[in-house]
Amino acid sequence: MRILGRLALAIVWLAASATSWSLVYWLVIRRNVGAVPDFWAPERLLAYACFVLAPALTFLPLARLARVPFLEIEAIVGWSTTLYVWTFIDPSRVDDVLAMVVILLPLLIAVSSVYALLVALVSRRAAARRGQEPDPLVARRRGYVLGLFAVGCVLLQSLEALTALNAGLLGLIALFVELLAMTWFAPVRAEGEPSRGTSGDRRRWNEYGRGAPGRG
Repeated sequence: MRILGRLALAIVWLAASATSWSLVYWLVIRRNVGAVPDFWAPERLLAYACFVLAPALTFLPLARLARVPFLEIEAIVGWSTTLYVWTFIDPSRVDDVLAMVVILLPLLIAVSSVYALLVALVSRRAAARRGQEPDPLVARRRGYVLGLFAVGCVLLQSLEALTALNAGLLGLIALFVELLAMTWFAPVRAEGEPSRGTSGDRRRWNEYGRGAPGRG
């Protein structure tokens, strides 16, 4: 009976999420709500609600499964802001640097929330097989590294500079950042202390030998 209840909830969640995103697509693409000048027009008010409702319905249950703190808030803020900016703000009317920040920053948060969710779900499954507890901060960090790579490619494409070489170099930079972060925040255990997974381990200050916090 419990399985049937969960299955019914999953079906309702999928239907609600699909309906909300379909409504977003209809408003933005079919209805072209971005061309409506009145801020308080009914179509725009409906779009505002859908821009928040769609990511909320999608990410609230998934973030609960991933167990990454505040991931649902990041996803809702990132996706709702991205949808609003890309629908209603004309970048040509904004200063170049400001326009780039206004457009790319919400996009970075939105894309990174998806990557962080995927990394967290995969990490939880892998850690469960090893009998460990995954570190949610690692999932968030790797999500933002992947998000930086994706948004960097978008930026290169907007500058008409996206080539295989530039994308490869950007990927190497992202890989270097992740390797540096893995070294900088490597887990350290006291002697004889059993491993409880990365979330239970102490972290050293850096890789230059200062060791774990509290050691002289």
